[in-house]
Amino acid sequence: MHIIKNLGLFEFLKIILNRVEKLYKYHYLKNTDFSVNFLYEGDIIIKLPKVTFWQTIIGRWDILKKNSDFASRPTSEVLLRKTIFEMYQSGYICSQLSIIDIGCWIADNSIVWSKLLSNNGIVFAIDPSSKNLNFGKMIAKLNNIENIKWVQAVCAERDGIRLDFDGSIDHTSFYRTTSNNYLVSKSIDSIILDTSSAIGLLHIDVEGFELSVLKGSEEVIVRDRPVITFEQHISKENLELITEHIKSYDYRIFMINEILPGNALDCRNFLALPREKGLPSLKKFEQSNGRDIDIYSATIGPAIIEI
Repeated sequence: MHIIKNLGLFEFLKIILNRVEKLYKYHYLKNTDFSVNFLYEGDIIIKLPKVTFWQTIIGRWDILKKNSDFASRPTSEVLLRKTIFEMYQSGYICSQLSIIDIGCWIADNSIVWSKLLSNNGIVFAIDPSSKNLNFGKMIAKLNNIENIKWVQAVCAERDGIRLDFDGSIDHTSFYRTTSNNYLVSKSIDSIILDTSSAIGLLHIDVEGFELSVLKGSEEVIVRDRPVITFEQHISKENLELITEHIKSYDYRIFMINEILPGNALDCRNFLALPREKGLPSLKKFEQSNGRDIDIYSATIGPAIIEI
């Protein structure tokens, strides 16, 4: 009663509900033996770092939250995942070429895609957050994955731009600043061209900074002609600026035909394909049964729609 009196009933209930939510997440993960099946990407099984019941009680919550987020990813952006997997399966994207995953967050894409590569192909997992990268490294070690290069950076059209952000660096948007509180940008070209890696896939998820990242990827795009995927909030961001920029490299642009439950209603993924490669062969699914495989179509039509 003394605790309730000091905190207030509302705050006390918030604490209790918060603990209940964490225990629910713990039990869900424990029941899966802290492993995740990426069902639509070749049944790839990924092991997660285990957290004990007592660690959950006393506060190892950052790992628990990241585990829980990672466990939800196989049923998030399913059509994007399925499409990329099928492009590798068919050889449309060569498995010997490397991948850039910028804004890799908790490395759910980087970890799975690393399993699709062969020979000297590697994933460049790029993120400004050391916590995100450390979590990814932990999972890679658990699963004996060695073909990921972890890069802590925020990217823009060139090196040396001063950038700041609001909130947590683990998941944020960046903007130019003249203040003394800033990070210094790198470009994709400066990161990649120092290596001997040719790029087959460029995946960009940088919360509104996509055009800047693309402008800093010009040499990679011209040299390697990778498949490009990017995300946009189509009621908030100027999609035409990005599509016209990519089309100037002789690419065709497609919207992936799915809405993303849990995201903003206007959030869509896009696919840019080099014109000379033609179209990939994608497996059709019965749209009326889409919910059964966690695909929520944005409109009636094929998996990818040209814009």
